[in-house]
Amino acid sequence: MSVLKMRLLVLIDRLKQVTAVANALNLKQPSVSFHMKKMEADWGVKLFEARTGRIMLTGAGKMLLPYASQIVALHEEAESRIAEMRGSGRNRFVIGFTDCAAATLARSDWMTKIGAIKDIGLTMRTGSEDELYNSLQSGVLDLVLCGKPPVHASSVTLLYEPVLSSPLKLVVPTGHTFADNDEISPNDLYAYPFIAHSDPSINERTRLWETGLEQPLDIRVTLESVEMVIGAVHAQMGLSILPDCVLSDPARRVSGIHLPGNLPEWTLYASWRKDYWNPSLLQQILTLF
Repeated sequence: MSVLKMRLLVLIDRLKQVTAVANALNLKQPSVSFHMKKMEADWGVKLFEARTGRIMLTGAGKMLLPYASQIVALHEEAESRIAEMRGSGRNRFVIGFTDCAAATLARSDWMTKIGAIKDIGLTMRTGSEDELYNSLQSGVLDLVLCGKPPVHASSVTLLYEPVLSSPLKLVVPTGHTFADNDEISPNDLYAYPFIAHSDPSINERTRLWETGLEQPLDIRVTLESVEMVIGAVHAQMGLSILPDCVLSDPARRVSGIHLPGNLPEWTLYASWRKDYWNPSLLQQILTLF
């Protein structure tokens, strides 16, 4: 099954007219109709149906659509990267981050270091751990940075290494009474609502720390970005717990202070494919952490 046919399926779902699909693909309408019939013959099921002047996907067509979309996206990604290499001689390196990983590196000198490498083009994308690892497995990403290593990495195609560890801190508004208190007890925390970050790796480390408390924290709000959590703490919606490495705040809206008890550290991991095609470039990037 060719990329052209996968692209045709995607365009039928989007445009719902054979003429419009033919124009988008720079083909004649009979050619599009031929490919549609050939696809149905190849798969042995009906993929398209006419409804009031429009062409719609059948149930089988809709089932095939996510796979077709991924194939088209991967093909376009490959074309783009090859074109850049051919035109400029630069290798494009694509890194996926979770929000906390991105905040960690944005608050360090990592951006300055990687910006000094002149012979690469850089693309940075954010997503959840599962999304990032799926993209790494498929080859869309070259490197993933997040708070958890890949599951069963030793038995599949991924390698990883820890690149940074950071203690969890209690995040309070600047000027909060806790900021001047060297000794905070768990009982002091029960009176406050808390704001959680949605990152599973932070929540896992926080729950491990909570096992030493007499009662769980009162989580009122869960947010998806470090910046939103800091903003919410600054607005006095509650306190939070975040890794110290994400708390460098030029606006000084919040302070990070020591938590009571036995405090686990949050670790940032770098993961990559075992068969990555340019190991020297990969090693050059890894030495920047």
